[in-house]
Amino acid sequence: MSEDNPLPHPEPSPALEDLYTFGYGPTAVQIMTSRTAEDSARFFLPYLHAGMRVLDCGCGPGSITVGLAQAVTPGEVVGIDVEPSQIALAQTYAAERGMANARFETGNVSALPFPDAAFDAAFGHTIVMQFRDPV
Repeated sequence: MSEDNPLPHPEPSPALEDLYTFGYGPTAVQIMTSRTAEDSARFFLPYLHAGMRVLDCGCGPGSITVGLAQAVTPGEVVGIDVEPSQIALAQTYAAERGMANARFETGNVSALPFPDAAFDAAFGHTIVMQFRDPV
């Protein structure tokens, strides 16, 4: 991995390509990876504190999730994304940064695989526009 290409680009799931119009190509992943909690969740960070459990919906390659995990250490942040290739990138991203309190799994924000009240807070960056019927 080089600085110009910080993460490998696993092939996206063809069945999901029509669900996420931004796509999962190298340029899209590079843009998503450049996002941080400091720039994309600045409004949210003041509400977080150590020990919280946070859900990051549509976590993509995990760059925001890792920042959220830093804010709640020793708490936990769970990142979900419908695209398995993004989960693989996020796991690598967090591992390379030693963030053991960030975990990732494939999941759909429309059908969360968690019980009610499993999290203290939830975050989603640029996901509403991806819904066919956001209302």
